[in-house]
Amino acid sequence: MATSDAGGSGVRWWRRSRDLAQQQARAAQADAAQAMSHLESLEVDLNELSEIDAAAAAVRAGAERIGFTTPLSQEWDRISVETGIPALQFYELDAAYDARVDHEEDEARRIAAGFGAAAARLRELLPEVERFRATHADALAAAAAIREDTPGLIDRADATRTEASLALAAASNQGLRDGAASDALVRASTLIGTARAAAEERRWVDAHTAATGAVAAADEARSLATDLPDRAERIRTGHLSVRTRRDAILTQQARLPEVMSQLRRRYTVDAWRDVDGAPERVAAALKQVEDGLVELDRLVAQRPLDVPAGTALLATVRTAINDANEDLRAATDRLQRLDSLADDPQVLLERLRRRLVDARRFVSALPGSDPHRYGPTLDGLARRTEQLREKVGATRPDWGAVIAEADAVEAGLDAMIRTARGH
Repeated sequence: MATSDAGGSGVRWWRRSRDLAQQQARAAQADAAQAMSHLESLEVDLNELSEIDAAAAAVRAGAERIGFTTPLSQEWDRISVETGIPALQFYELDAAYDARVDHEEDEARRIAAGFGAAAARLRELLPEVERFRATHADALAAAAAIREDTPGLIDRADATRTEASLALAAASNQGLRDGAASDALVRASTLIGTARAAAEERRWVDAHTAATGAVAAADEARSLATDLPDRAERIRTGHLSVRTRRDAILTQQARLPEVMSQLRRRYTVDAWRDVDGAPERVAAALKQVEDGLVELDRLVAQRPLDVPAGTALLATVRTAINDANEDLRAATDRLQRLDSLADDPQVLLERLRRRLVDARRFVSALPGSDPHRYGPTLDGLARRTEQLREKVGATRPDWGAVIAEADAVEAGLDAMIRTARGH
């Protein structure tokens, strides 16, 4: 076949039929190309979203990604096979067709028919693709969100990382250090690089995962870095505070032997058995306090100040001081309570009586049959209270047992009221 200028729009009268056939072939090729372009634009996006959906599901399941499928990806694979056949037919026709060639009329009509059939088949598949998009709209939207959110997450992580880096530099100039903040900053930088590389390769699930981790790491670094000066100040003020509290505890410790002596001489061992080891526990706690203060002195004096280490050590010292204080208070309070009870046991009995009266008033105001429900409990606690009167009237009352029983009666009243209130 020879070439000619038959590619023009004119139809020559002496070969009208042949020129019209040429025009029909070109029009059919353009129409088929348009149908292919439309379908292909949908396919490219849906291919990527299908891959994202399957990859994200594999990550959630903790499964190997290769070969992992979801209902969405399985259906799209089936549709892709259906669209692939007419697409291949179009590309074969398109590769073989040259619009500049002056085809014979029959050949031109055959080409036009081929492109027309391809265009029709391609357009027939569009409703199937649209149905797929409607059926999996939520999953496709979630996959698209992973892809669309990733660049913003990377930018956010990068901006936060910069803020954290500046804050760490400022804290370093003030003689402060936080290894966790520095580690978080390095981790953020690494994850940002990973996310960017994955995004460039359009591995969106990997990119999104890395970007999300980068945001968290950068936020952690910034939070730790910006809070460094305040945490350092809390260490310094806390350092002075625990020294003051330590001195107060030492003063109380000096009185503890006399407290324990009074307990041993005036009351049976059952009344104070639980505080018997108080002197030893206080001494051990104060030893821990002294050792901690020596180390805290060293930390506060060094530059740069290791803020996390100082914070942790201060917390340990405070815990030891609290432990010592609790043991001192327990022993002292036990002696005071026993002395008060021995001097006037009626105060305790009257308090229990008032609590029983208040409890009966409370349950009597409850709706329905609830007053009857709690009546036996109240009667039992009342009998135990009367039995306490007998115990305190004995020749040598067991004051420890009296206190334990009084506490048990009050605990029973509290539990009943909580139950009645629905707590």
